[in-house]
Amino acid sequence: MKNNSFRLKISILYTSILGVILVFFSIYPIYTTQKILRKEQEDALLVKAQQMDNYIDVYTITSQKDQSSAMLLYMLFKGEILNNRKLVAELWERDTKSLGLGKDLYRIRNIKGEEVLRSNNFTPDAERSFNVKFAGFGDKTSFSSMSVNGIPYYGINYQIIFAQKNTLNLQLAMPITYAQKIINDMVFSYICGILFVLFAGLFIATYLTRRILKPVDDVTRTARDITQKNLNLRISVEEYDKEFKELVDSFNQMIGRLGSSFAYINNFNSHVSHEMKTPLAIIKGELELALEAGNTKEKNEQIMKNVLEEVYKLIRIIKEMLLIAEYEYKFDIFKMERMDLIKFLKEVFQQIRVLTEEKNINFEFLTQNESLWIEGDATHLRRVFFNLLHNAVKFTPTGGEIKILTEISEQKVFVSIKDTGIGIAPENQARIFEKFFRVRFSGQGAIEGNGLGLSMARAIAKAHNGDITFESDVNKGSAFKVSLPILLH
Repeated sequence: MKNNSFRLKISILYTSILGVILVFFSIYPIYTTQKILRKEQEDALLVKAQQMDNYIDVYTITSQKDQSSAMLLYMLFKGEILNNRKLVAELWERDTKSLGLGKDLYRIRNIKGEEVLRSNNFTPDAERSFNVKFAGFGDKTSFSSMSVNGIPYYGINYQIIFAQKNTLNLQLAMPITYAQKIINDMVFSYICGILFVLFAGLFIATYLTRRILKPVDDVTRTARDITQKNLNLRISVEEYDKEFKELVDSFNQMIGRLGSSFAYINNFNSHVSHEMKTPLAIIKGELELALEAGNTKEKNEQIMKNVLEEVYKLIRIIKEMLLIAEYEYKFDIFKMERMDLIKFLKEVFQQIRVLTEEKNINFEFLTQNESLWIEGDATHLRRVFFNLLHNAVKFTPTGGEIKILTEISEQKVFVSIKDTGIGIAPENQARIFEKFFRVRFSGQGAIEGNGLGLSMARAIAKAHNGDITFESDVNKGSAFKVSLPILLH
């Protein structure tokens, strides 16, 4: 089975749809679990913050009885930096030991933004994270996730009001490694499960697709036996379902049309051979007669007239054959004539203006010449400038700018088409004029077109003894320059 077979594509399509469904239904429970865990974390942080708030309220009441508590309250209330901050921290940790803050990070700041208390494990990395996540003095409770020394934390920014008028800012974060592990384990389990189901689904889809497409294989084998010698062979449709019956009927009809076409070609060849055989036989006979001795001048002239008449008949037959035959588009002989390039460009400018107005593009034609005479084929030159301007409009964003400029140098006129479009990447610039080459762009893959426009345009320019060059910068724009020789007065 080839990698690009229809059977494989269908199997991959079915498996992809199954994968999307599985991923969707896997994301929901993971998201729900993460949301529940996050709610539990917020509740736990809020409880701890309220308990710390209660301790500070207790300090307010008992500050006159407990000297160590009074010292701590004095620091918190006045916002002064005590010399023995370590002792204050130890007293605080002793009193709040029951809160289970051993692995948590916290700091308390006064309304001036001065830090008055912090946990012993509050590292410089923790301080940087707190400064980023809890900037300013928070007057509302807020939550934020952070990473300290590679460990995930979830924190709360909480306002404490004690003694009815004093405000402190508590910033508390607790590690959430266990919750993160639960989410990671869920993700890993779902990924393994999805991969298993996808592989199993791919196998089942391949098997079912082979069964479904068995009639196609039968048609293929039968069709392979059909040749030009037995175009009367047909495929039976009785054993197939309705959809495949229609396919086989269409195939049989196609074979019938091919048989008619071959018959027509054979008849056509026979007719042409017959039509050409007579003039050729006459020419052969007349020339043999001319070679005989004793012919008079008048007789030889008559023979030449007869030969010439038959040659005209052959030419007429050949022209009829060329009219019947179908050919791919090719450039015909150019019909060169003297033309005013400036007038011609103004006409092109007016025709392209409609496209630029649709995208609100600033479109200008700037020239210092009233007229410039060249020798060219207006029809094919129009294709050159239409192609370049159409590309400029297509790759220039709304509100951009396109300019047509002319300049003369060394008996040549250079027509520049400049835009402020997306530009051409350096790795693509060397191949831009290759036939069938198309530029590809990220997440969107290749652009619309057959890749022949620029190669055709350059071929036309060279047929006029000119050329097309360009300069381009990504995200800045491109400038294509068409050079054509001017006529000397």
